[in-house]
Amino acid sequence: MKKRILFTALTLITAIVAQSQVTQINSNKSLQVTFPLDNINTIIVSDIDSSIWITDGTILGTIQISTAIKYEETGGLLSGKFIFRGWSAATGSEIFITDGTPSGTVLLKDIYTGITGSDPGDFTMLNGFIYFSAVTAAAGRELWRTDGKPSTTTIIKDIVPGTGSSNDLDKYHLFSNGNYLLFAANTVTEGLELWKSDGTSSGTILLKNINTSADSSNPKNFYLLNNLVLFTAKDATHGDEIWKTDGTAVGTVLVKDINVGMASATSIDFFGFSFPILSSFHSFNNRAYFTATDGNSTGQLWSTDGTTANTTLLKDIVPGMSFSLILLIDAVNLPTKFIFPVSDGSSRSELWQCDGTTNGTTLFKSFTPITPGEPPFIALPYTYDIVNGILGQSLFQGTKFFFTAGNTTTGNELWISDGTLPGTTMIKDINPGTGDGIDNAGNTSFLYTSSFFFFAANNGTHGNELWKTDGTLSGTVMVQDINLNAADANPELTFVNNNKIIFSATDGDDAVKTDLFVVDGSFVPLPIKLTGFSVTVANKDALLKWVTTQEINVKEFTIQRSDDAIHFENIGLVLASGNTGNRLTYNFTDLGIINSGKKILYYRLLTTDNDGSAEYSNIITLKLNSLKWDIQLLGNPVTENIYVIVSGPTSKLQASLFNSEGKNIYKNNLLSGNTPILIPTGNLPHGFYILTIINGNEKKSISFIK
Repeated sequence: MKKRILFTALTLITAIVAQSQVTQINSNKSLQVTFPLDNINTIIVSDIDSSIWITDGTILGTIQISTAIKYEETGGLLSGKFIFRGWSAATGSEIFITDGTPSGTVLLKDIYTGITGSDPGDFTMLNGFIYFSAVTAAAGRELWRTDGKPSTTTIIKDIVPGTGSSNDLDKYHLFSNGNYLLFAANTVTEGLELWKSDGTSSGTILLKNINTSADSSNPKNFYLLNNLVLFTAKDATHGDEIWKTDGTAVGTVLVKDINVGMASATSIDFFGFSFPILSSFHSFNNRAYFTATDGNSTGQLWSTDGTTANTTLLKDIVPGMSFSLILLIDAVNLPTKFIFPVSDGSSRSELWQCDGTTNGTTLFKSFTPITPGEPPFIALPYTYDIVNGILGQSLFQGTKFFFTAGNTTTGNELWISDGTLPGTTMIKDINPGTGDGIDNAGNTSFLYTSSFFFFAANNGTHGNELWKTDGTLSGTVMVQDINLNAADANPELTFVNNNKIIFSATDGDDAVKTDLFVVDGSFVPLPIKLTGFSVTVANKDALLKWVTTQEINVKEFTIQRSDDAIHFENIGLVLASGNTGNRLTYNFTDLGIINSGKKILYYRLLTTDNDGSAEYSNIITLKLNSLKWDIQLLGNPVTENIYVIVSGPTSKLQASLFNSEGKNIYKNNLLSGNTPILIPTGNLPHGFYILTIINGNEKKSISFIK
């Protein structure tokens, strides 16, 4: 569910009421949050005329940055500049760029010359470039890329030579795993099949013609699981099933024929129409969970590690071939399990829990909403590190999450849970009696901070207004009656930026247009516990490093190693600091592992808290058969800093940054390799730079534009 923050500029500001807890910083501009430009400024767009603005959450810092260019679709963030599909009268729909200033908001390239427009879309990022599809008169719709410069905004390959197109807008399912792109392309010879690209013309190839019959495989639903990419496709003898690829043709194979034969596991046909069963994957403890059918039920929960043997049916949660709703897209991870909503659309409204085993996949709690079958809604505790571009899930106060659920005596209200039944309680009957305090079918906007959970609620007297809670009955209060009395303010929240909660709402002075408010005070988003985990070669040893930005009752880290990514052994233990909000770096050395004779090794961390709860990190790899080192620059879609991957380092690393005059403006030792390393460039002026990495007596350089 999309949550939004609205922003605008205002020349006159008045308080809502005396001693208010929120301040209005804009009136009736209907601005919508679009993209964080950095950790202070956010790109915003007007719903009224698609004009482009920027805000830092203050009245003076909220300005319109273009009158001629209209926003259409987000492309991404590259070296501190926002790239997007926009429209102007002179160019039509084209690719534009902005640095957040009026003079820096310009056409990047007129790909389809004139007013026709290339209509760019399908945006994704890889290695410092934004990739997208665009149309030209000569080549039709094909894949393009840009690094933010007009001269290097180019077509990758004319896959269907001439004026024909390799696919339609938003049908490429363009996906980046950090090393290469996967996408669906349609050619006369093969049909709609799986393609791969490294960003070059020669490296853009048909990865595999999965369906060699007259039909197409139609690959989609790409999902990264450890070192593999899962996706759905059908071949000549199987219906739509789960496939995997390691980026090679031989490694692109069917994971398992779940619904045997030509029937599909990921969808079901009713009266000639196909309805999806698989809506999303969910990751927990290095496995992917998904819904599928083996032909006997539409309500089955499956699990896979990417191998046939370990792709198993965990539980038939909603038996039979009737309607089922297993919302893995709304699943929340706890240390030893994940919890997700379930409904049969008629009578069941439930939360289920799963620890990865059949016996551990059970009903957690059932509800009796006034509308039968209405599922609970989990407010996922997402947190976003704008500076480092890290999206994660961190529980409120380290252990809890909020959700809404209904029963026949209280209506739909706000609940809190720590993953145990005694710790799962309704916080407050906000709208006393059977009225809904939270409208699951309407405005369910919410926002986590480190101290409070902000949400929209209606107490039956003041309409739908901004509320907050610290998880207790007494700490659950309305922040302010913005649209006075029983009228609805309908607040919409997204994230914390510049330590401000900026949200849209209406004060009722216009029936259509919305206003912009800021909650008084300074706020901190939910912290991300584990922000980095890497392994590098140091002489004959493997050096593991990880970083935490918060620890709450953390006892220890167990380091585990495997040579097949399935069976892990404990190889070491590092004590944690316990409780801290500071950034901490940990190290562990796997002695002599280079001489083990293994070609590749897998590592993971098991973080254990003082209460015995535990949680696995993602798996990282160390390749031992090829220690040739290299550097790779990565673009980041959410920060103006750059990231670099150093693969196969053999010594301590040192980074130096030079400007166009050859002056050394940055120098630092690097702490990790094989995973993205942050090189801070947020305060650098725009221009040309060279990044040099020294590995022992060797060095390599890469240039970039900021």
